[in-house]
Amino acid sequence: MSRVTLPSRKPIREYERDVKIEVDKKNDEEPFEFTRKDILAMIIAGYQVIMPLVLIGVLVMSVFVYVFLNFYLK
Repeated sequence: MSRVTLPSRKPIREYERDVKIEVDKKNDEEPFEFTRKDILAMIIAGYQVIMPLVLIGVLVMSVFVYVFLNFYLK
């Protein structure tokens, strides 16, 4: 339990430097490339975010048109 409660011996800047060196080394060995699956997943995720907003907008506009046509034009 003492390992959990003791403060870390390395400052955050050293951890950050170590992680940056490690990531740079991995990126030099095998650079990351987007595949077709990745691009398709990003497109689907975008639609999952945007589509509810579009549907809410359509609902609000249809209610506005219904109210305008039935109450203001009579």
